Amino acid sequence: MRIRVLMLAVMLGSLASGLVAMLAPQEAEAIPAFSRQTGESCSTCHTAFPKLNQTGQNFRTNGFRFPEDKEWHDIQDMKHVPISGEVEVEAEFTKERGVGAGGQETLLKIDEVALLAGAPIGKEGRVSAYGVLDFAQGNVNVGQAYGQVNDLAGATGQGLLNVKVGQFDVALPFLSHSQRVIKQRYFAQEALGILGARRNGGSTEAEAPEVYSTGVELNGHLIQKELLGGITHRYAIGVFQPKSLGGINHLGFPGLYATYSIHFLERFTLGAIYKRDVVNSELDPLIPTGKKGVDKWGIAGEVKLGPFIATAGYFRSDGLPATGNGALTNATYNRALQNYMAEVLFIPHDIPFIPNKKFVLGGRFDHIDQELAQSSSRTTVMGRYYIAPSVYLQGEWRVHDGGGVAGTPGVDSYAARGFLVALY
Repeated sequence: MRIRVLMLAVMLGSLASGLVAMLAPQEAEAIPAFSRQTGESCSTCHTAFPKLNQTGQNFRTNGFRFPEDKEWHDIQDMKHVPISGEVEVEAEFTKERGVGAGGQETLLKIDEVALLAGAPIGKEGRVSAYGVLDFAQGNVNVGQAYGQVNDLAGATGQGLLNVKVGQFDVALPFLSHSQRVIKQRYFAQEALGILGARRNGGSTEAEAPEVYSTGVELNGHLIQKELLGGITHRYAIGVFQPKSLGGINHLGFPGLYATYSIHFLERFTLGAIYKRDVVNSELDPLIPTGKKGVDKWGIAGEVKLGPFIATAGYFRSDGLPATGNGALTNATYNRALQNYMAEVLFIPHDIPFIPNKKFVLGGRFDHIDQELAQSSSRTTVMGRYYIAPSVYLQGEWRVHDGGGVAGTPGVDSYAARGFLVALY
């Protein structure tokens, strides 16, 4: 059976590589749908896929528009169909260690086949749309899927104030689930629910699908080019339900959130996020009085120094007080959590003495202090090599120390993961 899976993976990878060779711009290293529409290389917006640089963040906030274009297209006049595809093959090896170790597990599978579409619509680009359709683990899932009405205030194409409705990341603009270069999930994502999509079940990292929040958001940015070499303010405020469009939400009350970030001196970024999440208390989750609010917040910063991008953050979720008989029957949601994270990426795009720049290196340390549970840490290192501009191999090695995450008991473990990703 594994031989068949491996053969199928190789065939799909070869097919994707052929498609990339025909369709992808040769200087790009990301999904080329926007590149084909705008005529820009994907590296204009991405440092290393899927992480966005400042140009990419402007482009996304602005409804997938460059303001200097000044005019966009009706659907029938678009130069290319605004659709991209992704094929991802994944192998994972996990070995538990220490007291309570239960053995090891190996997986090899076609992890994901996805279709992605997005574009501004109309000559003024007043409306933009984006959607992801995943074919994973025998199921069809909707990833991010939203529409945005642009330019509620300010000049056309400047992105000063927009409204977004649908299913999307609720996170910092420079630090989110959808921008992970290291594929290992953040603790602030899966345990605190504050950096984008949430993990939804699954016994291993590879098996757990992502669940996005459904919400309505006011967002925008203000770019002041005349100050300190350029200052960019990004802001968002919204309401959300922490379930996907296809899920059944029994929580009854929406959550609230706000984010703000500032980018200055062309290399520094600071940001803050606040969420008022509504979760199930120890009471019956179908009883409205069993819903309690949880304050979640975080601060983070990022700096670009030559080929290095360093990111650090602190995130916190304040737990719920005991109710009823005082027993915290749902420790997943009722305990206080504190998270510290630091990450460094090495991307040698601008180093003249390195002849082969087709690689990315990175490392992350992620630590969580959990009330009523053992603290936990993850150390992850990664390396990526581009076979073609939009086809790459990536390997990751993770060491997990300490307690379980998201209410699931855990033991110390090692994990090795490998990916073949093709984008076209």
